[in-house]
Amino acid sequence: MSKIEAYDIKVRKKVLMKNPQPYKMKNGSWALKGTSTETGINLFKIVGRQKPTISQSRFEAIKDLFTSRQCECDKIC
Repeated sequence: MSKIEAYDIKVRKKVLMKNPQPYKMKNGSWALKGTSTETGINLFKIVGRQKPTISQSRFEAIKDLFTSRQCECDKIC
């Protein structure tokens, strides 16, 4: 998934954002919403007037999770 950092208030530092989703605010600007990898709270990062592109969708991430497993025969199936 994408490596997006946002400021986590609880730990007072930048952390990786888990499951970032684009969000359009009332004034027309775009932001990313997600959850913190360390504390699990909601994170919000304003990115500007253009819609952000996230490199990998949820479906592709789940698909990769199941297709990259190793079988009992030591092959990647």
